Amino acid sequence: MNLIALLLGAIATFSPFFGLILALMYCSFSLRGAQVKPMQALGLVLVFPVMFAVFFREQSGSLLVASDALFGVGLAALTFLASLRRGFLPAAALANSALLVIAYGIARQFLFGASLSLANEQALAEMAKAFPQFAQTPQLQTTMALIKQMNPSAWVVSQLLALFAGFVILLRLSGAKFVWKAIHFPPYYNLAILAVLPLYLLPQLRLVFVNALVALCILPIIQGVGVVSHFIARHTSNVILMVLATLLIIFNLFLVALLGFADIWLNFRKLNLKGTTV
Repeated sequence: MNLIALLLGAIATFSPFFGLILALMYCSFSLRGAQVKPMQALGLVLVFPVMFAVFFREQSGSLLVASDALFGVGLAALTFLASLRRGFLPAAALANSALLVIAYGIARQFLFGASLSLANEQALAEMAKAFPQFAQTPQLQTTMALIKQMNPSAWVVSQLLALFAGFVILLRLSGAKFVWKAIHFPPYYNLAILAVLPLYLLPQLRLVFVNALVALCILPIIQGVGVVSHFIARHTSNVILMVLATLLIIFNLFLVALLGFADIWLNFRKLNLKGTTV
């Protein structure tokens, strides 16, 4: 199992997205296995990123790659596992891990802004080279500007989706069925959303506000989908209505996020939050 953890560190270094999914799967095996100290076993995931940073520190972007693996995968998985061991419900453990990923994603822009800007410029240059006929059109210029502005939240959102996917797989591997209609995140998660709102009042931090808010809305969207699914299932099982509800969710993510945000505090579904709610 220790060798698997070391291998996960290597995967996380080169692909944080898949690394985080596999790390949460490893959490399931470590909790069910005969290991006395699963936290120490999972901690081995951090070894490869640290070694990568040490041996390739002279190369441009190496610290960014190592940091993404350390915080976006290793410490995120450790936070999830530590929360479970401290008695948090799985959904609360997911929220704790998500908050760490979001906090790192915000700090990532300040710590590695130069490297991220360079990588973004290179990607946009490749895009312009691939589509020269559209390179000078206003639409592409607008798209490129939007990509550049939202690049910080794009990485965080991808990691949060990986975290959620790993969470669902972990529950299945642990013998617990994931029920989207019953998912409910802890009330303190909303406080993080409220905490970033004042950033809008500072023009120099307005872009930070937008990226942070987009990332923080992912979990409320997940819960909002659960609320919609719960009430639709109560009134109908018609496939057509299910499809229409799916389209409603896809094209109204902002409203779904607001619904999820409100449900975190108001509990529209009247769930037993002290029970086995995921």
